[in-house]
Amino acid sequence: MSPRDEFHVLLRRIGRWWAVDIPSLDLHTQCRTLEGAEDLARGMVAEALGVPAEVIATKMVVPELAPVLGPVAEARQRRAAAVAAEDEAIAAAVHELVGKLHVSQGDAARLLGLPTSEVAHFTPERGSALTDTRRDAGPRPSGPAPSPPRPAVAVPASGSRPGLPLRQRQTSSPARPAWATSDDGTARRG
Repeated sequence: MSPRDEFHVLLRRIGRWWAVDIPSLDLHTQCRTLEGAEDLARGMVAEALGVPAEVIATKMVVPELAPVLGPVAEARQRRAAAVAAEDEAIAAAVHELVGKLHVSQGDAARLLGLPTSEVAHFTPERGSALTDTRRDAGPRPSGPAPSPPRPAVAVPASGSRPGLPLRQRQTSSPARPAWATSDDGTARRG
């Protein structure tokens, strides 16, 4: 038996108990709660095969509840795929913005609507093959480097900051409220 072998454990309700069946080894038992079912199944397999329980992998399946649990598992798979796709898109955007267009991490974070720490997570370390696009371009010229091109960003007429998602745009400065008191003590709009 390989430590990577996985044993299917079939669970089904019998009154207030759970039947625990491992068909591949013809093992059967029961337990009161699901909390202990996996440890119980792993221990049974380990004893039957004479191996440590730590090397046993199990997959707990409740066939009678598949119509209820299946859609949840499918939704979780879709969510994981969407998160992976978003991470790939962010990594590509950060590579382009920071690595090629030389936009600062702070500005890239603002453009992408992310915290700077998250942009830093996607930014390749200095000197890596991803940031050094001129590695095979031959000798580098001496002297000051030309300033990097600035990305063109249109400023909307509404006064909101460009490039930010709507949920992060502000209509007034957080340091100054939308209204303030004038020198004579009367309230006025800012």
